[in-house]
Amino acid sequence: METWARWRWWAVAAAGVLCALLPPAAATLSPTGINYEVVALMAIKTELQDHYNVLDNWDINSVDPCSWRMVTCSSDGYVSALGLPSQRLSGKLSPGIGNLTRLQSVLLQNNAISGTIPSTIGRLGMLQTLDMSDNHLTGSIPTSLGDLKNLNYLKLNNNSLSGVLPESLATINGLALVYVL
Repeated sequence: METWARWRWWAVAAAGVLCALLPPAAATLSPTGINYEVVALMAIKTELQDHYNVLDNWDINSVDPCSWRMVTCSSDGYVSALGLPSQRLSGKLSPGIGNLTRLQSVLLQNNAISGTIPSTIGRLGMLQTLDMSDNHLTGSIPTSLGDLKNLNYLKLNNNSLSGVLPESLATINGLALVYVL
């Protein structure tokens, strides 16, 4: 075997071994080793005020956010749920949430989160549950929520939202509960 062919064979074999040994969350790593989901979660943490340190173990230097409090991951290692209800969080929800494209559930109810609902939530194509009730959200409900074709539970009540319910929500076939008063 030529030297080049032998080297290539070893490189392919080593890559295969590494893929088998790496944790599933490594699937979200960039070529430079940055986990895009960690970056998105840290953007969320940065915009929120966490007076009781419930997000204390969210660490920018971590490769795998699946062990973080209030974060649930799927069996393939992607962030599938954010469960932060009743944690006395304030501040704003970062548009970075839209980069957690495998999210299925976002529970942020009963906090003091203010500002507008980021339109980037419309990028969460797998989202089934969105509960941001009992906060201090303002502005209108983004029309991009109509892009959430898997959404079946939407609760935005007890905020200071204005405007009309976007017509785009009517195109979501499985939407069973909408509570936005």
